[in-house]
Amino acid sequence: MDRVSWHVLELDSPAATCPWLPASARWAQAGMTGAGRAGLPDGGGRWWSVLASWDDADAADAAQADADRFGQAWHVQLSPRAYRGDVVLDGGCTPFADVPATGSVAGPAAVITFAGLGRDPVRLGEFLQRFQGLADDLQGADGCLATAVLTPAAGPVLTFSAWTSLRAAMAWAYAGELHAATIARQEEVTLVPTSGFLRCAVLGSSGTLAGRDPLACLVTA
Repeated sequence: MDRVSWHVLELDSPAATCPWLPASARWAQAGMTGAGRAGLPDGGGRWWSVLASWDDADAADAAQADADRFGQAWHVQLSPRAYRGDVVLDGGCTPFADVPATGSVAGPAAVITFAGLGRDPVRLGEFLQRFQGLADDLQGADGCLATAVLTPAAGPVLTFSAWTSLRAAMAWAYAGELHAATIARQEEVTLVPTSGFLRCAVLGSSGTLAGRDPLACLVTA
């Protein structure tokens, strides 16, 4: 796998399914997202996220939704550097299985998380409550530039966050009280039965999210 991309679309009118997927991607999945942030979506069908993996970097660079079709569209190109996890995505896919378990990121970074939801209503309810709290906490996190969520019709819930550096992301994840408590709780009672974590280097971005490109300030290679 050469490339990963994350896309956020705002539709002019609500839709029951996402009206755009990159046709030439190795793998792609869409799901509703919040209005330009990582909180749980309201189910209105106006905001959508799309995650795709690619074998061809040129095809990935060319894959952008036609802005004229949507209220706004935002695209981020990523280089996958490390993945660990046991999550299986919709259709039995494991598109990041060939990404090394360890790898460094120099410069701007993005972290994509995957949470496979369980059937225990008590554990699920606690996870969703914590999920929303973490999404709120991300908005003011030092070094966090953009967030989004992807909630497909079936399969794990995904989150995306872009950071000035991987160090900033890890500081929030492990030094921050709220996320550290959630990690400890997961180890104690297994809030979600499967999970995954993908670390990427940010290569570039285009379009707008909530009226601007939140990564325009970055200098990427």
